[in-house]
Amino acid sequence: MKHLFPILLLLAPLFAGARESDSTAFIRPPYLQPGDTVGIVSPAGKLPLKTDTAKIRERIESWGLHVKFGAHCADREQPYFAGTDEQRAADLQAMLDDESVKAVIACRGGYGSVRLLPLVNLARLREHPKWVVGFSDITMLHLALRKLRIESIHGPMPAGFHFDGEEDPSAESLRQALFGETVCIEVEPHPLNQPGTASGRLAGGNLTVLRSADGTPEELTAEEPTVLLIEEVGEFVYRIDRMMQSLRRSGKLENLRAVVVGHFSEMLGMDKFGVADACAVISAYTRPLGIPVVFGFPAGHTDPNLAVYLGRRVTVGVDDTGARVEFARED
Repeated sequence: MKHLFPILLLLAPLFAGARESDSTAFIRPPYLQPGDTVGIVSPAGKLPLKTDTAKIRERIESWGLHVKFGAHCADREQPYFAGTDEQRAADLQAMLDDESVKAVIACRGGYGSVRLLPLVNLARLREHPKWVVGFSDITMLHLALRKLRIESIHGPMPAGFHFDGEEDPSAESLRQALFGETVCIEVEPHPLNQPGTASGRLAGGNLTVLRSADGTPEELTAEEPTVLLIEEVGEFVYRIDRMMQSLRRSGKLENLRAVVVGHFSEMLGMDKFGVADACAVISAYTRPLGIPVVFGFPAGHTDPNLAVYLGRRVTVGVDDTGARVEFARED
């Protein structure tokens, strides 16, 4: 044994390097193939009465996939949520544990995903990775998956699909992302854009949900190179300003490599706050950073809401011709 100790000392840096590499790598779930099955659950609010689950099934099956609905996906017995916390958590866990299910898609957002975090074991996805899809309130699940270093898809949810012959670029972007076809998203020029090129891992989602995670195990940190995606709906602009103040005072903005600003829809109180556009509030905080910033990115609560890979390394380029967000093919 005494002869083995010097050898272990020599090998220790190699093992330490391996551990460091393992800790920084993100797990990428397998892309879907025709014939795969997706699970649809409602981890937050109950579905609107107008939601047609038969049409949702038909749309996803048209992509060559099979569909499983969670037992309480369309539950309407609770005043707000799609079932009790325990029922919604059981639906989500069942889809995570079902090896035949290759992606788990939230049918809608609203509020309630955070209530499931103590009740589900998301770490199972490190052993059997699969895509988790959604946006808005589902941002909380994306944050938890980021802590586990598992890629996920920020994108449209089936309750918002368009039917009756309408074109639906948002739903099509989800199909492309699930099948691994999303490589680059190009955006038209915007007067508030800030030029430059930078790379980092894409993180973020709904701004209010991001800030609500402060001080919790899911808090978004940016110790590694990070590109922040933010979007919002139905908020007073003074609250947007307060959240941006919080981001700046916490030091998170200074650690970012780029910012991607999605839809800020149905903003309130702009006249009272003295601005014509909520994006002007955000620009006041991002402009001094000297990093690339994309405004008008098609993600959030307005069409189109294009699917993107969170946890993926992206390169953001902004110039006079517009902006591009390119997704790395290899980690």
